[in-house]
Amino acid sequence: MNKIYGVMAGSVLAGAITGWMARTLWLWAITEDERNCADSVTICFTLYPLAGIALWILLGVAVLWLAFWMLNVRPLKTMVAAAFILQWFIIVVLAGSSRDDLPQSWALTVGAMAVGPALIALCADPARRWTGRIATGALVTTGLSLDWLSTHTTGYIL
Repeated sequence: MNKIYGVMAGSVLAGAITGWMARTLWLWAITEDERNCADSVTICFTLYPLAGIALWILLGVAVLWLAFWMLNVRPLKTMVAAAFILQWFIIVVLAGSSRDDLPQSWALTVGAMAVGPALIALCADPARRWTGRIATGALVTTGLSLDWLSTHTTGYIL
């Protein structure tokens, strides 16, 4: 990686795009599911939530792959998989910490998910590898703490 600042900026942008896609597809899936089940008096099951998840996986991995390929983040497969898994973790923690099992704020969702790929790209740089690992560990620890607090207290965090 030649210019770490350019790599970081590109990774943040890719993370923000995939974070925006995750929230948009989540809202679309919930809206369509509720619309189709509004008149149902029995158990209603639609494929919209699964379609939203599948679309986000396909589009999110494609965006991260393209961004990391263009930014020359290597090893490509490993870094894309790690960035996507970290983003998945972030969105699950944000949703689990809120009242409606949905990340409440666009800014919080997009901002938090933008951090994930940037930390993974930082881990790929040999000179900054330990900084990236420590920051990624701090992010995961914070997420697990938020998740624990939201399940073991009476109120919601977000």
